[in-house]
Amino acid sequence: MKLRKLKSCFDKELMSYPLSDRQIFFQRICESYLHLKPHELVLNYETNLSSAAVNSLKSAMNRLKNQEPLQYVLGTSYFFGLEFSVGPSVLIPRPETEELVAWILTHFKKNDALKILDLGTGSGCIAITLAKQLPNAQVYAMDTSLEALKMAKINAKNNEVNVEFFQGNILEWKSLNQSFDLIVSNPPYVLNNEQSKMASNVLDYEPHLALFVDDNTPLIFYKAICKIAFENLYSNGFCFMEINEALGPDTQLLFEGNYFQKTALKKDTFGKNRMLKTQKK
Repeated sequence: MKLRKLKSCFDKELMSYPLSDRQIFFQRICESYLHLKPHELVLNYETNLSSAAVNSLKSAMNRLKNQEPLQYVLGTSYFFGLEFSVGPSVLIPRPETEELVAWILTHFKKNDALKILDLGTGSGCIAITLAKQLPNAQVYAMDTSLEALKMAKINAKNNEVNVEFFQGNILEWKSLNQSFDLIVSNPPYVLNNEQSKMASNVLDYEPHLALFVDDNTPLIFYKAICKIAFENLYSNGFCFMEINEALGPDTQLLFEGNYFQKTALKKDTFGKNRMLKTQKK
C-alpha cells in the first residue's frame, strides 16, 4: 500500500475528528512509525509501505478510532519541552500544569539549593521538570501507584535527572522527618458529577484514581496537603497546587489563617482559577 492511500484511509476512518486533528494524528503517527517529519510526507506519498508498516499504522488508526488518546497510542507526551513516556497508569501531562510549573519557577533562581516534594507525581512531569530547571535542587516525588512510579523512574532516567521516588498516599501521610522549601501537588480534583462533561478519550482511558474525588468531600486532598505543608515546609517555604476552577475560593480559604501567608489564586490562559500558592509563615 502506498502512503497516499493510507492517508486517505486515515481521513475516512477518523471522520469523527476535525480535519485539523486528523492531520496532526497522521503526521505524528508517521513521524513515530515511519520516521518521516511532517514536511517529508508529501515527498513520500508514492512510497510503497511494507505490510508490517501498514499493519502498525492501521492498528494505531483503529486505536484512535476508538477514542484512545494519541499520547497513549504513541506512548509519549511532551511537557515543558521534555519527552515523557505515558500509558494508562498515568495522566497525560496538561498545558495548564506547564503553567503551574512556570509560575513556580518565577519564585526561585536557577542555582538555588532547594528541597522539593511533589505529592502525587504520576508520570513525574512536575518533579522531573523542576529537577531539570533547578539543577541544584533535591527533588522527592511520591505516588500511591506502583505502576505510575515505575513510569516516573523511566522518565527521570530518560531526562537525565535525579529524583527520589517513593510510594505513599497523600491521605495517609507518614512524615519523612524532613523539611522542604517547596511542596507541589496536582491531586485528584474533578468531582464525580463532572464526569458527564468530560470527553470520552479522557473518561474511558485515563486513570480515575488520579482524576476524581467524591462529590461530598471535594477538598479532601487539599485538606491533607494543608496539613502536610504545615508540618513539612520550612518557614517561608512555598506550596503550589493545581485546583478545580469551581472550588478556587473554597480551596484558598483552607490555607488562609495563622500558619500561611500570601495565599493567592492564579488563572490559566483560559481565564480559569487553576492554580493556588501559599507560603508558610
